[in-house]
Amino acid sequence: MPNEEQKNFSSAFLTAIKNKGVSFEKLAQATGISERFLKNLAEDNLEDLPAAPYVHGYLIRIAEALGLNGEKMWIEYQKSNETLKRSGKNDELPKNRFESTKINTKIILILVFVMALVVYFGLLLLPQANGISLNNLKEDTVFTASPVFNLSGNIDSGYELTVNGERIYPTKDGDFEKDIPLGPGFNTLSFDIKKFLGKKQSFTKQIFYATSTNTDL
Repeated sequence: MPNEEQKNFSSAFLTAIKNKGVSFEKLAQATGISERFLKNLAEDNLEDLPAAPYVHGYLIRIAEALGLNGEKMWIEYQKSNETLKRSGKNDELPKNRFESTKINTKIILILVFVMALVVYFGLLLLPQANGISLNNLKEDTVFTASPVFNLSGNIDSGYELTVNGERIYPTKDGDFEKDIPLGPGFNTLSFDIKKFLGKKQSFTKQIFYATSTNTDL
C-alpha cells in the first residue's frame, strides 16, 4: 500500500499535468519518456521505476516540460519513495551485469565515445547533408521566452521544403523565413525535404517556450 507521502507526490504530479492540460501521451512525446514510466509515477508504482540516477534525469525533463522546479520535484520523489530510503547511496545504476568488470567498463566507454561522436557530427552536419541550413535552429532543442519564433535559413536549389505539413517557398537565392507561433513547453517542428524525383528526407527540431508564469511543485 502506498503511504501518504507517495499519495501527495502522485497527487501533485497529476495536478501539474492537469494544470498544463496535457495527456500522458503528449507528455511522453514532448519528453521522450515512456507513458509507462509516467503512469507508474501517477499511480504510486514507485517501486517499479528504474534506479535513482535514471529517475532523477527523467524528472528533470518532465519538470521542464511542465514548467516546474525539477530539483524540488526530485526531492519530493525521494521523500516519497521508501525503497530509495532503504537503499540510500546503494541505489545506483546497475552494476556487474557482465561477468567481467573490465569488459563492462570497456563497453561502456566505447558506447559513450560513439554516442558522443554521433551527436556531435549529427548536429553539425545534418542540415548541410540534407541540402538545408538553419540560421537560428542549429541544435536539436532551443529555448526561447518569445511566443513567436522566427524560423529562417537557406535551402539548396531544386529542393522542396515543408515544415509541419506547410510548404515553405524560398526566394530565388534559397533564403526562407517564417514566423512560428509557439505554445507553452515543447514545440516540435517537423521538416520534410525533397528534391525532384528524389527521396524525401525528414528530421525534427524542438523549441521550448518558457512562459513567465512557471508553477512550482
